[in-house]
Amino acid sequence: MSDVDVIVLDIDGGAMLRACLDSIFAQTLPPRRVIVYDNGSRVPTRDDRAQVIRSETNLGFAGGVNAALAHATSPFVALINNDVVLDRDWLETVVAAMNDEKVAAAQTVIRREDGSIDGAGVDWSDGTIRQAAAGEAAHHHIGYAVSATAAIYRRELVHFDERFFAYYEDVELAARLLEQGWHMRVIDEIKATHRGSQSAGVLGKRGLYLRTRNRYFVARLHRGTGRIGALLWEDLKLLARGRSSLRGMIAGLCSRLS
Repeated sequence: MSDVDVIVLDIDGGAMLRACLDSIFAQTLPPRRVIVYDNGSRVPTRDDRAQVIRSETNLGFAGGVNAALAHATSPFVALINNDVVLDRDWLETVVAAMNDEKVAAAQTVIRREDGSIDGAGVDWSDGTIRQAAAGEAAHHHIGYAVSATAAIYRRELVHFDERFFAYYEDVELAARLLEQGWHMRVIDEIKATHRGSQSAGVLGKRGLYLRTRNRYFVARLHRGTGRIGALLWEDLKLLARGRSSLRGMIAGLCSRLS
């Protein structure tokens, strides 16, 4: 058994959640505890293998994970999206990276169901903020920040900014920890499959608004991450295809952050 509590945030995951939990309970290195935080599901989540905690309302990813963390006691926590299936040695692989006391968080490369790369960490070297190698047939570079899709953290370092609600809160946390002098490790091995934001439909149009707005929040809070000019240029190109939100751009640039 490991010194890791696993947290899975769920909203009406159904069979998808069961597949995720099956992969967690099949790990070669078992977690100490598995916490499923039911973040306002229409049908309450049930699974006898895990500790299930329910919120009657959707607190967002940031608020839901923060609430679940109050029930974690192990030195490390693994955050796993409910649409992720882990390879059997995923936990064993990421725990090994935490032997370095300077490492705050670690992840492996993540694949999509079609075998292409979903993400190899977070990269903001071009002024935008993106999953490294996303959509590529093979990862040719590794990002330098950790995404919370499937990652392990030192428990005492994890607290998400609830102003984000959902999307890019993990990037903000990564930037904050890097500024504090912590390291992050993206392990150059593919050890998990992401089925792709299967819970995103819960937010509807608000999801696009948040995805757009929150990138500007990160760039404004942490100099050296996204560049406002690069984000604006990318969003203006995406607007015509309905893949960005003008309202989100305005809110991201003008909302008061203090």
